[in-house]
Amino acid sequence: MTTRKSHKARGATYETDIRDWFRANGYDSERLARTGAKDEGDVVVRSDFLGSIGVIECKAPGAGNAIDLSGWTKEAQIEATHYAEARGLDRNAVLPAVLIKARGKSIADSYLVLRLGDVFGE
Repeated sequence: MTTRKSHKARGATYETDIRDWFRANGYDSERLARTGAKDEGDVVVRSDFLGSIGVIECKAPGAGNAIDLSGWTKEAQIEATHYAEARGLDRNAVLPAVLIKARGKSIADSYLVLRLGDVFGE
């Protein structure tokens, strides 16, 4: 398996694990299909994600990979907008978030990253 394939496999496994964690905890969630330039995120939580619909960008960085909070939150914002537009939703009803896998830890130990302006307006 090439490095690129192993990175994609790690990411896909993490996305599935996140979806399954939300479902096991009573949330309506699913993995989203990749749609190229109009990608809508990795996982959606449709019910009560901090009072909104949550569009989640999942990241499972390997050892030595940099964590890019600014870039990843911007990516989540863009994808949340795509999700809302594709469904005719008000963009403010959709909360973009990033989940980052903690190496060697459980799914519940993942880091949830939200922009202050996305949660409280601005």
